[in-house]
Amino acid sequence: MDDLMQKSLKTPDFLAVFTNSTSEGIDRISYLPDDILHNILSYLYIFDVVQLSILSKRWNYIWRTMPYLNFDINSFGCERIDRLWDMGMAEKFKDFINWVLINRCGDSLVCFKLCCGDIFGKRAIFRRVRVVTARNVQELVLDFCPAEPFELPYCVVTCESLRVLKLRLDGSVLKLSNHFGFYQLKFLHLEKVELSNEHLTSCLFSRLEKLVLDSCTFGTMTMLDIVSTSLVYVSLLNYVNNVEAYNNCIVKISCPNLKVLKYGAPLAKDMIIENLLSIEVVHILFFYSDDVIKEIGMRLHKMFKNVASTSALKLCKGSVVGLYSVFHGVRNFPVTFYKLKSLKLAVAIDESCMEIMMLLLKHSPNLEVLNLFSDENYGWDENWKFHDPSESVLCLESHLKLIQLAGFKNEDKEIELLRFFLKNAQVLEELIIVWDSCSGISEEAIEEVSNFPRASSHVVVSFLNFKPKSRSRYRYNSV
Repeated sequence: MDDLMQKSLKTPDFLAVFTNSTSEGIDRISYLPDDILHNILSYLYIFDVVQLSILSKRWNYIWRTMPYLNFDINSFGCERIDRLWDMGMAEKFKDFINWVLINRCGDSLVCFKLCCGDIFGKRAIFRRVRVVTARNVQELVLDFCPAEPFELPYCVVTCESLRVLKLRLDGSVLKLSNHFGFYQLKFLHLEKVELSNEHLTSCLFSRLEKLVLDSCTFGTMTMLDIVSTSLVYVSLLNYVNNVEAYNNCIVKISCPNLKVLKYGAPLAKDMIIENLLSIEVVHILFFYSDDVIKEIGMRLHKMFKNVASTSALKLCKGSVVGLYSVFHGVRNFPVTFYKLKSLKLAVAIDESCMEIMMLLLKHSPNLEVLNLFSDENYGWDENWKFHDPSESVLCLESHLKLIQLAGFKNEDKEIELLRFFLKNAQVLEELIIVWDSCSGISEEAIEEVSNFPRASSHVVVSFLNFKPKSRSRYRYNSV
């Protein structure tokens, strides 16, 4: 192992940052307190941290007391990706982990990360996990590909120091021990994991403060039961659009202290959203097809009644179109969002999306920020208007201060939308226009928008992704 280390330490280019910390050659970084150096080095793989031992005895001590250990086969030895699974390199990776754990000093670990693909069997994983749990690890991150269903080791379940657990199992089944512990666990992040036991899962979730399920499946489970008085953050994500993972499962969320709910996944068999008494942020992104649009609208209608106290709401285009299918032509929305301050909508500039946007504006009297992302533009009936001028839209009259339109293509309906806001938003302070990167930009179009009559003379119009040829009286930025 020492030979491997000596060979790898011959040309550590990144060490120049540490050896030349000032122009006078004074090494001030080495004199930083241990905890600050450890925190800085926590962003590096442990292989790179160990290389610093060549600098001095001080740096040799620093790595040996490092409370953050990040082992990743994909970066081990800076090897090329096509050599990662070479058996010789795999054995060196295993030896390196053992060498670090043996030579490291200190009784506690803040974080232990292990990304090892399929080079470790279950027993090898267990051995290393036992070592770190015995050293009072606070955060445990495991990313590997088990060949069979993986049951969490008893030492993990009963580890009293463990606060954060992150597992990525490449789609394999996670089995939970019947002997339940996790009494101090606050944050659980599962990615590409198949959950198999409905009862044990609900018991585990009930103890957490933060839960993230990313690209997970639910096997034969009929209900994903998230009922907890301690949870404040829940995120359900499935961006691989695995429809089957949710089609046969009911999602139930009942958390009176929940503040943040993010749902980005296909439509579940049913959704029971209730008892969200403390909710502040709601993000909804449905993967949808035309045959479920109305169902999405009905689900959102039902959900809105339980998240009416939210201060930030974000909806995907499918959600907006789904609401239109249910509320088209309806003047009164069933919910008024009195606490809503920020509204983000993915829309097309067409009649359906604009009608729902106006309906939400009318029922969000204290809205201060409106963020629109325009992914498509279609025309609408020439007789369609944004709203009846005799009808009051309270947020436009007294609260809406910031509007951002992203994906701007300088099309007629977008120009009409901007003109509407500049005319009717009485206390508007800033209008931000983010130009679509694929659309042509002309200074004439910028000038036209800048010259629109405004309800307030203090409106700042900002343009992003645009660089004018000459200095103008309007504000612009580049992103």
